[in-house]
Amino acid sequence: MNKDNVMNVLLQTEEKHARFLAAWKRGVEFLGPGLFGPKTVETARDKDDLRPLQEPVSAVFKQESGGEEQFLAAMVSFYDPIWGEQLASRINCPRSVCGLTYNLDHECTSILCELLINYEGW
Repeated sequence: MNKDNVMNVLLQTEEKHARFLAAWKRGVEFLGPGLFGPKTVETARDKDDLRPLQEPVSAVFKQESGGEEQFLAAMVSFYDPIWGEQLASRINCPRSVCGLTYNLDHECTSILCELLINYEGW
C-alpha cells in the first residue's frame, strides 16, 4: 500500500470515529444522559466516555415506550451485542436490525444508520 493510500485510510478512520461519536451523542441525548457515562455529552471526547450503564438501563428499560425500548436495545447492542440481544428479548419484536428499527421514528432510524455506517467495533 502506498503512502497516499495509508493516509487516506487514516483520515477515513478519524472521520468515522468522529461521525460515530456525533451520532452516539445524538442517541444519548434522545434516550437521556443518565443511562450513559461516566461523562456527559458535553465532556465526552470518545465513545468510551458514554458507555451504556447497566443498572440505569435495566431500571428504566420496562418503563420506556415500545419504540424507545427498541432504540435503547439497538444502541446497547453497539456496545455489547449480547446485552443488546438480552434487552431485545424482553420486548415484543424480532431480535434483528429490522425488528429493532421497524417502528422507530425518522430521527432514531437516522441515528442508527449513522452508527452502522461508521461502526468499527467498540
